[in-house]
Amino acid sequence: MPMKERSFFKSRTWITVMFIFGIALLIAGLVELVLMPTEAPGNTALSFVTFGFIMVFLAGSRLYRGEHDYLQDERTRRIGAYGLSWSWFLTFIVLFGFFWLDYLGLYSPDTGTFSVLLILLMGISAKAFQVYLFRKGDVE
Repeated sequence: MPMKERSFFKSRTWITVMFIFGIALLIAGLVELVLMPTEAPGNTALSFVTFGFIMVFLAGSRLYRGEHDYLQDERTRRIGAYGLSWSWFLTFIVLFGFFWLDYLGLYSPDTGTFSVLLILLMGISAKAFQVYLFRKGDVE
């Protein structure tokens, strides 16, 4: 299998920049959280802390694992695509179910709950389908 060309956005330098930027966001959010009242207009402390933590966690775990050139062949791409398409279809079926629950007046979730549920459903089911298909072997 031919090796993929190196990209700056996958390099160790870029990951280090993202790690440092995440630390800066985290510190800025914590400083704003301590110094500004929570009722102040334009308070972005919680967003800074959240995004900073996520960036530090993801970039830090990537730096900890080291630089590996992950090989991707047709099988892994096909399994990834099948897992994502199955996840999309499951989300479509759940949306259809929620439509009927709302239409019949049985259950009507608020927008925030509905959005979080769909986001979690899509992410978790995509990974679960991909893990299942990788263990199964190959898709047809």
